[in-house]
Amino acid sequence: MLLALLFLIGASQFTLPYYAYRPGSVRSTEALITIEEGPGAPKTYESDGSIGYTTVSTRKVTLFSYLDAKLDPDVELVPEEDLLQKRSPEENREINLQLMDTSKEYATKVALEKLGWKVPISSDGERVVEVLEGSAADGVLEPGDLIVAVDGEKIDDPEDLARILDGDPPGTKVDLTVQPFTKDTRKDIELALGKGEDPEQGIIGIQRAPDGLAFHFPFQVDFDTGEVGGPSAGLAFTLGLIDKLTPGDLTGGVPVAVTGTINPDGSVGKIGGAGQKAAAVRRAGAKVFLVPGPDYADAVKHAGDVQVIKVNTLDDALAALAKLGGNAGHLPNVAATTSSTTSSAPTATTSTTVAP
Repeated sequence: MLLALLFLIGASQFTLPYYAYRPGSVRSTEALITIEEGPGAPKTYESDGSIGYTTVSTRKVTLFSYLDAKLDPDVELVPEEDLLQKRSPEENREINLQLMDTSKEYATKVALEKLGWKVPISSDGERVVEVLEGSAADGVLEPGDLIVAVDGEKIDDPEDLARILDGDPPGTKVDLTVQPFTKDTRKDIELALGKGEDPEQGIIGIQRAPDGLAFHFPFQVDFDTGEVGGPSAGLAFTLGLIDKLTPGDLTGGVPVAVTGTINPDGSVGKIGGAGQKAAAVRRAGAKVFLVPGPDYADAVKHAGDVQVIKVNTLDDALAALAKLGGNAGHLPNVAATTSSTTSSAPTATTSTTVAP
């Protein structure tokens, strides 16, 4: 009996080198958005439908939870080294909170520009989020590294890296100036660009996110997301903000769940845990789930009778919502309406930074 008791205690407390991705929640975005009142701030509107962003619960497993995860088709076990990628849990959490901050500001920029405003931005460089296995960057760069210059040209705009490398074929040698995540000293790295989907365009082979972003917004927008991290709510925040700033109903009164990162050009990026998020949508009772194209197949496997729609851009998402009966196909130029009824507002600047 004593041995059995000790085994039960050990199995419930001793952790294994795995994390479990479990279905999380679906949370309404509109309820999280606050528009600061003042000169230049637009009107806001309520909607009958809702746009929910999805989450995944990520926890290190014990022997008991490992066995439980093996029996649950909606749970995915991920090796610790694949999730943390040489980071400590604290560093990983810090990076994910930064990615959430970045996604909120990208969402604000894309939503406001869709409604007629101009939003200039600048950055301190490109933060490496993930190094793709077998790529040119594999063994050369690490998650958390900050790329501050390419071939001597400073990276101070989120579009700079793609612009500088545009047209460079695989095999092209480039010089990167990099500041490691845990060090103050910068270093120069030479690497030859690898192959990507476009055989004529070389790639470094990383997932990245701008760091030290400064956005010049015409008014202040806040998203109350608490301790939730990661960039995958970007598209949901974009749609939620558009819905809040426009009269009518973006979803036609239908509760819609959304996942996908948002980029400054309005393109939608892939996310992690699509299957677990689809399971969360299914359990929450939502009937429609918008997902990035690369995550569509995984989402469908866990979605049950939920209608899964793949989208690759903000315009794709708006077109999908318009088919549900909403007003997404006829968005007004809110900036023009606001500027004609209010005085000019001072520029608001916000910035986010990952500590080295």
